Amino acid sequence: MKILKRLIFISSFVLMSLLFFTCDESFEPVYEVPADLQPYVDRFIQEAALRGYAYQIDNLIIRYTTDENVGICGRCNSNATQGEFQKIIYINSDCFYTHDSQIEALIFHELGHCFLSRSHDTALLPNGDSKSIMVSNNISLYSPCLYPVDDDNSCNFTYKREYYLDELFDANTPVPNWAE
Repeated sequence: MKILKRLIFISSFVLMSLLFFTCDESFEPVYEVPADLQPYVDRFIQEAALRGYAYQIDNLIIRYTTDENVGICGRCNSNATQGEFQKIIYINSDCFYTHDSQIEALIFHELGHCFLSRSHDTALLPNGDSKSIMVSNNISLYSPCLYPVDDDNSCNFTYKREYYLDELFDANTPVPNWAE
């Protein structure tokens, strides 16, 4: 019986070692981002740098799809067939966004899942606005005026954007004055 236990232990150890070293050595990151979405990935990296985070994204695939399993408009996955670290974002082609802020919000949300390990956050600010761009099932955040309307009724993309991006990179960002 002792021999059988030792044999099982040794076999398990060898198998786990092989799996660990095989997966680790065989992973080669893939980077494939459609040209129309590349500026948003670049902007994400720039916004991270402004907040003290250095990201080099070399393991990202973004694909358009009409798969209904994507969710509302996007989904971030790790694909085990391409290595456990490969990040893949699927963007639902049926979500037709034409405004820069809409696309930015969606791509930043999905990059938040993939590279910041952020989960959905349904909390609200005191004024009833979503606390985070990581909110789930609320496509109103992707409206043309994500960072909303100013006094002259035009979209002002700096009004709330700074808070939402600060919060994206730091979930403990204090509630802004405009939300109290």
